[in-house]
Amino acid sequence: MMRSKQLKIMPAKRVILVGCIALMAVGVVLTTHKITSLSDRLTSSQSKLVWYMLSLSKEYDALMTLLARYQGGKSSFDNVAVQHEILWSRFPVAINMAREQTASQPNPRMLLNAIYRDLQASEASFYALRFSTHNIGDVMARYRQQRQQLEDYFAQTLSLPGNGYREHTRLLNQLGQLTTMMTLGMMAVGATVLLLIAHDAKRYYKLAREDQLTGLNNRHWLFDALNHRFATSTEGVAILVIDLDGFKAINDTHGHDVGDVFLRTLAKRFADELPSHAVIARLGGDEFAAIIPYQEANMPGEIATTLVNIAQRQSVLLGHRCKVSASIGLAFGQNNISGERLLRYADTAMYAAKHGGKNQYRVYHDAMQASDHRLHSRGARRPALESDDSNETQTDQGDAFKVSLATIRQISKPNARE
Repeated sequence: MMRSKQLKIMPAKRVILVGCIALMAVGVVLTTHKITSLSDRLTSSQSKLVWYMLSLSKEYDALMTLLARYQGGKSSFDNVAVQHEILWSRFPVAINMAREQTASQPNPRMLLNAIYRDLQASEASFYALRFSTHNIGDVMARYRQQRQQLEDYFAQTLSLPGNGYREHTRLLNQLGQLTTMMTLGMMAVGATVLLLIAHDAKRYYKLAREDQLTGLNNRHWLFDALNHRFATSTEGVAILVIDLDGFKAINDTHGHDVGDVFLRTLAKRFADELPSHAVIARLGGDEFAAIIPYQEANMPGEIATTLVNIAQRQSVLLGHRCKVSASIGLAFGQNNISGERLLRYADTAMYAAKHGGKNQYRVYHDAMQASDHRLHSRGARRPALESDDSNETQTDQGDAFKVSLATIRQISKPNARE
């Protein structure tokens, strides 16, 4: 049920993702085409002149703002001088473009020449402000007058029919609006795509560490925890390895659907009975492992007894009576025992419980090592590690911890035990 639900959700997300990317692509193409069209209409000589005339007004505004800040001590004269040079540089370009203007249009060349000469005449007064600001009001008034002359020219020109300046102004506004809309649209679509990708990345990270059948942690999560938290020491920690006895008969008799429901039900019972600080993972098939931090030495044994009792309860699932038992191996950690070694010890103790009659738990002790190969003789599918030593004891220091593929094969059983 869980997998079918995921299969229904994922295509919808992919459709949204592809739709967002397609929408962004279409929007960029259409907007670029419109901007190109407007740019072609605005690149005529008359349009360039309009732009330069408008830019002159803006440069005057910027210059007067900086002069006011300089008068109040909030800006240096160097900043004002740079803006003055920018304004100065605009005039020769505008005058040359006005000289190329057709005679049918109102030509601003005479006005631009007059304002430019007035600007040149006031240059000495402007640079005198570096040493004294007593006449800064007169200088600013002169600049306001020059700017007002430009405003009057635009007011007169725009009032004439068929002059085209109003149309060019409208095109400039449209160009700015289209650019803003395209930028905001791309930002919105990009944010949506990033959210979908981040959501899927989080989901895949969870799927890689969660067992899809039971909802418990999986063996990859378990090995990561052992790698990072218990690489060199497991003091104050116990590990339980739990194997179900008779689960294969449920699958063979009632079918895998009943077996899956049974595993989910039993896994929830196990998880509910564990303390809040303990964690349980499904290693695969009918095998589980639990990491139990403890302060009292008898607590892990009590938990193992509880899990044995839970496992042997009879369940009625989908109209079928199902009953199993559990063989549990318990190993107590020590300061010089790694997580990998402790997991192997718990696995060895679990086999001892299984050979001892099942439906019980056994605690690992050093004597079990002597019969390690006999206890693991149930199948070659649980090969020993290359570093296995039948004479090692629980007090061995062990190598630096690294879970190998051999360990995964040793612990994970693709086929459930009987």
